[in-house]
Amino acid sequence: MKRHKHLFEQVCSWDNVLAASREALRGKRRGAAAARFFLEWEKEVVALVEELRTGSYRHGPYHYFTIHEPKERLVAAAPFRDRVVHHALVRVLEPIFEGRFIEDSFACRKGKGTHAAMRRAAEFAQRFPYALKCDIARYFPSIDHGMLRGLLARVVGDARVLALIDEILGSHHDHVRQEWGADLWAVEAHPCGLPIGNLTSQFFANIYLNQLDHFVKHTLRVKGYVRYVDDFILYGRSREELRCWGAQIREHLAGLRLRIHPDKYRLGPTRLGVDFAGFVVFADGRRRVRAANVRRFHRRLRGMLHEVRRGRRSLREVGVCVRAWVAHAAHAQSWRLRRAVLSGI
Repeated sequence: MKRHKHLFEQVCSWDNVLAASREALRGKRRGAAAARFFLEWEKEVVALVEELRTGSYRHGPYHYFTIHEPKERLVAAAPFRDRVVHHALVRVLEPIFEGRFIEDSFACRKGKGTHAAMRRAAEFAQRFPYALKCDIARYFPSIDHGMLRGLLARVVGDARVLALIDEILGSHHDHVRQEWGADLWAVEAHPCGLPIGNLTSQFFANIYLNQLDHFVKHTLRVKGYVRYVDDFILYGRSREELRCWGAQIREHLAGLRLRIHPDKYRLGPTRLGVDFAGFVVFADGRRRVRAANVRRFHRRLRGMLHEVRRGRRSLREVGVCVRAWVAHAAHAQSWRLRRAVLSGI
């Protein structure tokens, strides 16, 4: 496998960091941290470039908060200047790793996304009679830093880029896994976990599970396979075939220090529908919006309208939210659903 060297100069170049700062700003224009950074934009970029080049860059502390939709998650918000560094790193590494990813991995990749993943899942649902849906338990908190760095080092041959990756990985961990060696007193500590919210976390998560993707496609030779982050589906001709593949995947994931969520390992016929990427797809070509998604949007819409009546939110913001959900739901056969949801406002 080719190892890429002389990457650090690209990461910390003025043009790259400047472009990274613009990318980090997208969707954050109202944030106070972004506003402070762009108040002295060039000065901040020059300072970051200098810190990176001299090796004095240190990642700042995260701001942690909890979100509750679709389920409770602890989100880590990095300081804005660190987000710029994340973008600068990914801008250089992403093109290198993109060619190593399989076609049917859809998360956090240009030209992919949830709707493309759903369409691919719908295509396989029409070709195969059975599907095995899996979800990895606590995926981001379980990612082993040492194993991840080893996977990165197979491709990245620049010591300074790897040192920058170490700095980013070392800025957060969920827990430390301990392993005992042959000697009773030889205990090795293995930091685990990536912060939900970092661009680098999404990128590293794809690299970590790229091993699974290639195992499924090239070792097991599964024709029908789709993955979005830690959710994936295998399609097959029989239940027995899928059970056999499922057992081998469990074993492979154990080698990555991961396990399948016991309540989210579901094998069934595609004619009854397969739940994936916010939709339910059927063998006859039908697509439905996931019921939980509809309930969540309806609840959120009622809350936003309540805030409008109290003067805490503008109708324009509500309109943006409604249009976004309608555009999402329009990827399924949902005309009556959309009319029913919106008529109840």
